[in-house]
Amino acid sequence: MALHTDLEIHKVAEELLGAAIALVRNIPRDLKQVMGSKIRDECLHVLVLIGRANMTREKLPHLNLLLESIWMINHLLRALTNMGLISKGQHGKVMKMTASVGRQANAWKKSATAPAA
Repeated sequence: MALHTDLEIHKVAEELLGAAIALVRNIPRDLKQVMGSKIRDECLHVLVLIGRANMTREKLPHLNLLLESIWMINHLLRALTNMGLISKGQHGKVMKMTASVGRQANAWKKSATAPAA
């Protein structure tokens, strides 16, 4: 079993965290406390769930929570875009990362449920 920090999904999730922190840096203070901290916390939660899924035999609960966190990040970022606090280009860049993490998590989930050969 590979270290979770060596997995491609973890590398993309780390990029996502860095990008999310950079995005919320320039939003108004009142929203930074609410939405900024929630986005950051969800990104950190994704990294923790990747590690947990990698370390356990029962991967599905962790992968399901990971996908839920990605869903939450997407919605929070969409709200920031709709309010005009981040550009559509910035949003698109981060959405590529969340899509990549989501695809990899779904593939991991599929392989975890596949019958053993």
